[in-house]
Amino acid sequence: MQVHKMVQRNLSEIEEKTMEHFRYYYDSKKCFALIGDYVVAVLSDDNSARLEKLEQETLDNISQLLNTPPDFSTYVMDDMFGLVEMNYGIYAVSRTPLSDKEIASGKVDIATALAMRSLCLEACETGKIIAINDEEL
Repeated sequence: MQVHKMVQRNLSEIEEKTMEHFRYYYDSKKCFALIGDYVVAVLSDDNSARLEKLEQETLDNISQLLNTPPDFSTYVMDDMFGLVEMNYGIYAVSRTPLSDKEIASGKVDIATALAMRSLCLEACETGKIIAINDEEL
């Protein structure tokens, strides 16, 4: 695994935690770009170890998402956090663990889901790559 920081600063605690969430979700077997505090763009394993290609794929995915309707799906993850999946491999994890009600029902409340969707859209509108997690498969 290699993390390429694309910003000239240390990653924040939230950014580090988000990267840990997605490493866990993908069993450390997937490349992704951190594009927001709770948001990543999942990348093709074919581009592993080719930083320029990973960067371009991230920017392409961001651009494509911004030019399509913001459809999304939600999931209750086994670590008790919620996950929103949008088109083009853009994902957000909830800021905090889900409520007991959400966990018991296996469904993310609409308010939580819309908040996560907003995080995705905001990160894409900003269009900045913070870091790239390259699993070098």
